[in-house]
Amino acid sequence: MKLLSISLLLLTLLSNVYSFTDYLLKDCKKDAFCHRNRRYAEEQAKLLHNGIYGLDKSSIAVSENGVFEANLIKTIERSDIDDIKVTLPFTMSFISDDQCKGLNALRFTVNELRKNCQTDRVDCNRFNETWNWAVLDKYHNENYKSSKDSLSWEISSIRSKHGWFSSNDDDEEIIIENKQRDIKVELTINNFHLKVYYKNVLQTIINERSLFNLEHHRSKKENFQNVLPFESTYNMFADNFEYSKFDTIPLGPESVSLDFTLVNYDNVYGIPEHADSLRLKDTQSTNTISKRKFSKKHNPEENSDPYRLFNVDVFEYNVDSKQPMYGSIPLMIAAKPGSSMGLLWLNPSDTWIDVNYSSDNTKTHWMSENGIIDVTMFFGKHPKDVTNQYIQLTGSPVLPQLSAIGYHQCRWNYNNELDVLTVESKMDKGHFPFDFIWLDLDYTDKKQYFTWNPDAFPNPTRLLNKLSKLGRQLAILIDPHLMSKSEVSKRIIKSGTQVKSNVGRTFLGQCWPGQSIWIDTISKLGQIEWSNIFHDFVAKYVPVIDVKGNNLHFWNDMNEPSVFSGPETTAPKDILHDENLEERSIHNLYGLSVHEATYDAVKEDYKNLTRPFVLTRAFFAGSQRSAATWTGDNVANWEYLRISVPMILTNNIVGLPFIGADIAGFSGNPDPELIVRWYQAGLWYPFFRAHAHIDTKRREPYLFEDPIKSIVRHSIQLRYKLLPTFYTAFHKASVNGYPIMNPMFYEKSAFAAMYDIDDQFYLSDSGIIVKPIVSRKTDVTAMIFAPGIYYDLETLNATIISGEEVQTLRVEAPLEKVPAFIEGGHIITKKERYRRSSHLMVRDPYTLIIAPDVNDEAHGSLYVDDGKSFEYKEGQYLETNFKLSNNVISNKPSHLPGSNSKYETVGNTLIETLIISTSELNHITVNEQVKVTEGLEEWNVDVQHDGNRIIITNPLVHIDQEWCITF
Repeated sequence: MKLLSISLLLLTLLSNVYSFTDYLLKDCKKDAFCHRNRRYAEEQAKLLHNGIYGLDKSSIAVSENGVFEANLIKTIERSDIDDIKVTLPFTMSFISDDQCKGLNALRFTVNELRKNCQTDRVDCNRFNETWNWAVLDKYHNENYKSSKDSLSWEISSIRSKHGWFSSNDDDEEIIIENKQRDIKVELTINNFHLKVYYKNVLQTIINERSLFNLEHHRSKKENFQNVLPFESTYNMFADNFEYSKFDTIPLGPESVSLDFTLVNYDNVYGIPEHADSLRLKDTQSTNTISKRKFSKKHNPEENSDPYRLFNVDVFEYNVDSKQPMYGSIPLMIAAKPGSSMGLLWLNPSDTWIDVNYSSDNTKTHWMSENGIIDVTMFFGKHPKDVTNQYIQLTGSPVLPQLSAIGYHQCRWNYNNELDVLTVESKMDKGHFPFDFIWLDLDYTDKKQYFTWNPDAFPNPTRLLNKLSKLGRQLAILIDPHLMSKSEVSKRIIKSGTQVKSNVGRTFLGQCWPGQSIWIDTISKLGQIEWSNIFHDFVAKYVPVIDVKGNNLHFWNDMNEPSVFSGPETTAPKDILHDENLEERSIHNLYGLSVHEATYDAVKEDYKNLTRPFVLTRAFFAGSQRSAATWTGDNVANWEYLRISVPMILTNNIVGLPFIGADIAGFSGNPDPELIVRWYQAGLWYPFFRAHAHIDTKRREPYLFEDPIKSIVRHSIQLRYKLLPTFYTAFHKASVNGYPIMNPMFYEKSAFAAMYDIDDQFYLSDSGIIVKPIVSRKTDVTAMIFAPGIYYDLETLNATIISGEEVQTLRVEAPLEKVPAFIEGGHIITKKERYRRSSHLMVRDPYTLIIAPDVNDEAHGSLYVDDGKSFEYKEGQYLETNFKLSNNVISNKPSHLPGSNSKYETVGNTLIETLIISTSELNHITVNEQVKVTEGLEEWNVDVQHDGNRIIITNPLVHIDQEWCITF
């Protein structure tokens, strides 16, 4: 009865109060394994010598696949009985691609060899499948083939040169190098430590502080024999946290932890999702902290918990916080001018990460509740090298259909078919272009997914057909929790593909439908059943697919999973997946498993004629392959607008760039100024969606009064004018992981001042630099610029930054303007005609904006395909490169589509206008006419001079032809 009371209390708090309360989540002191490992770290700091872990030399071998293998031995010295020795299999390997794309990574793992481990239902072995979930198939353990000559190794003697052990001790080290000899590892044997070098420069020291800790398997009865003198036994076999005290913890303590010293790095980033700054904060304020300034509003004496990766439902989450959120990507990137490295900790269990900026190094401490240690490290000159290698390993971000990067109109909820069509009509009449309209929870029949409310949406096929004719897409909500006695849940239970309780029965919890079950997409059978359910749903309601493709898409929300009656707003850790895997072991993978199964099912249904669009709230490493995401249930206030920028930048650098934030805040009613500023920021988000809570006032853009309405209209229309540039950015992200919303230090990595900036950014590598206004009553802002020329995006007026250092300038930002510039040296592509959606822009011509640098040069690129199908993977696309040099503008296609496409692959290829912006530093002289040359033909075109702009109209050139225009 007590559990039921707690469940009802939590349900009431979450569904009625609509506010997040901190006490629902554990802090490190209350999270047993974090508590124990931080205590372990404190005690280790007092010791001069730690001989707990050492390598067994006799076990060293190199497999036929080029994997270095050995056994680590954990020794617990006992005076009353024989020492306890635990065998920990250790592997190290080098990963490289076979197409010379730059992937050159180091991976090592530590597992535990368990003997005499028996339980009734739970798999006794540590979960070791995360790699196969997160990385591409070709690198799966059973698929990836290297060879013995991919590495070399030798053993040599050393004597206390590292300072890790007493000066009276001798030790040996193993030197392991990859085939290219640019990555080298020094591994000490008796005292397990690793030094990793890249191009002969020390990058990281692993276990420098001896924080390596693997809590090996033991029974509760024999626990006292297995605890080191300085170890804490806090909650090893029980959990006294108020909302998870019923956790059975069947395998006892299993945590793993390890420290990494990032040598000569004092900037680290990544490990989303947190509502926090781009540059990670110091979490150990009582120790020596960095001389660098903390991010805004950060007091180093506050919020000293580590960063936590644990997917939870956090409605109205705290800002400037290290608390966990909906998603987890355990990739940390260290960067400085001239060098960068990445650290991927592939463990999906509850994880905490301490960061300590100490002197010139950054010290990090990674702690996970169970599973294995599986670490991959990437190295490069620029931070973008790390992102590129990471997506080569885990998969490229999905290239969405063109419509998905247009504007999305959503709220909880549009009431019925008439409401949907009325919104569509009024958006059109108000000249607000949009592509997607969304249906939240209440489109269903009594909150039963895979159904439609028969009174509100009596004929879904009719609605989809109507929207299709208007060039619109429809996205609907389908979550992994299902009403317990619905037809779909009965089907899932009959197939045995539901998540089960810790005693093997169907797990029941509270979510939106009330008592619910959850689909088990961790299991192969669960994925198949989920796919079959989608097949039946699509077959019943979706119009027959023709050459135009399909316009129904899906939103997987609440897939952390959110469980109203569960501990920490999510599932109990001892429930079971795939028969015997604890939620504890796979927790952060669950959201990935749901949205990936959804994407695969819909892709099969749509027969490659339509790229499915799937939005997920929960994510993990690899989610970029199939889904977009957003920053969750934010609030309509300035703090949430401000924090959205660093949150989105963080996701972009860790390979999940298709992300946005609900405009203008999910809950609450924004004032007019906030609405304007949020749309001005949101038009640059990769995922551009307005969304609102059911209890908020309706705020579709056509309801605003002028001048708010006009400014919002201008912002949305600007996004559509720039769609060719945005789509090119998405394509680059899909090829090399290049961020779409791109941090300053990614573009200007040579300037140390750029590494702290998280309130302005570039649009990919287009040269467009933006500083959204994120504070009330602000009409002037400060922007930081590297040396060069910058042209106002709309007026093309020039600003010149001289010298060799970055400068901060005051920039005007009246309410109707978002500060945005084109950096000299770039050419961007636009489509200037107004259309109601991207679908109707296919036949529109292009405009080129040419922004010369100080040498009167510029370059740009354009990618075009049919915008909807997968034919681009068969070569059906156009890619071309524009250039300004020596008073000549030229175009040279690098790839042209074939002639056998089912679609109009590139649409209209005409360039109707070229605009050259000029400044006092330019030496471009253009007479009244220019000469156009295409092949053997030449002709002259008149030129218009308009202040600082040179305009060439109707030059009769095309993006798919090679041509030049000579001044």
